[in-house]
Amino acid sequence: MESKPEPIRGPRDLRFDTLRGLLLVCMTLNHLPTELRVLTDQSLGVFSAAEGFVFLSGLMAGWIYTRRLREQGRDALWSSCMARTKSIYAWHVASYLGAFTLVQLTYRTLGFCSLAAPRLFFQHPLGSLWLGFSLLYQPGLLDLLPMYCAFVLLIPGVIAGLEAGRRWPILGLSALVWLAMQWAPPMAGAAGLYPVNTGVFNLFAWQFIFITGVAIGHARAGREDLVSRPNPWVVSAALAVVVYGIGVCHAQWPPLWPDRLYGILLNKPALGLLRLADFACVAFLVAVLADRFPSAFALRPLALLGRHSLAVVAAQSVIIVTLLQFAPLFTTAAGRTLTALFTLALIFAAAAARDRMTARDRMRARAGAPAAAPLGARNPPRPRLLPTHGERAA
Repeated sequence: MESKPEPIRGPRDLRFDTLRGLLLVCMTLNHLPTELRVLTDQSLGVFSAAEGFVFLSGLMAGWIYTRRLREQGRDALWSSCMARTKSIYAWHVASYLGAFTLVQLTYRTLGFCSLAAPRLFFQHPLGSLWLGFSLLYQPGLLDLLPMYCAFVLLIPGVIAGLEAGRRWPILGLSALVWLAMQWAPPMAGAAGLYPVNTGVFNLFAWQFIFITGVAIGHARAGREDLVSRPNPWVVSAALAVVVYGIGVCHAQWPPLWPDRLYGILLNKPALGLLRLADFACVAFLVAVLADRFPSAFALRPLALLGRHSLAVVAAQSVIIVTLLQFAPLFTTAAGRTLTALFTLALIFAAAAARDRMTARDRMRARAGAPAAAPLGARNPPRPRLLPTHGERAA
């Protein structure tokens, strides 16, 4: 099905921001040793919130940047993606430097090195900085934004191909790369590579879920109807997969495959097939429900988080890396729960602070005064009378 050439204009869709905000809450709790994880960690099957966040980021990028291409041309698309990449990298550097500083501050003031902190921060402080800034050292909680940097660089080429009607060749090539990674050895922590650590996510596998999201966002920008009239047989099949995933995850249903193959199918770093299929079915059913009941998927507190996802991911990383150093916070159920709630309060505060900053910049732009440059920008943006719709891309 070919996309219609005309662009779409309208207000932000709170459903996408709400879902991203919910996924950010889940990701935050999943990185803490708290009983609240029973509600957020693989609660709907054998996948995590990270799959949903990367997919939605791709979907919103496809939707927003397709409109950018159609309204302003290829040069504007490329410059927007480059500016976004620089902004993501700057947020990563800020979060990395913030985590490093607080870990070092804890060590120098309290005199202990927590095993929960990235060990290179203690073993080779200066080396950890240049490796981190060059994206060659991505310890846990500091590996999502570098992957996102790489994915945004793919957007101009992917959208250009989609606009040329090459949707299936693009998805096919992306799927082949993903398939090849299913038997690739893990890179994170591999012997002989230390201290190089490119993160737990296999970039070449996870690109598939992001590019699939870009393709769906591109279709949405072309007003293609994807879920308003779903085939009952497709819905039934998706429900069957979801029920099986929940049964495996929560009811200890026996696997249908040998243990070795089962481990490959559930592999998170390489985005195993069962994990991917289970997520796809849940995402499809959520899309159907969100289309039928849009108001149920538009919650402004969660949308606030989703709207400022970069600031929230960066803040989350710094906060959790810092808190995990203090084991006494997690010795009791009450302590674990209070620490988790405190962390959630902090990421909401970070989103609210970022929201105030962007609102102030919009007011300055309307008044004709130069707005503050976004994090990572070399020059401040030119003032404009009205803010560009969707300027915060996924």
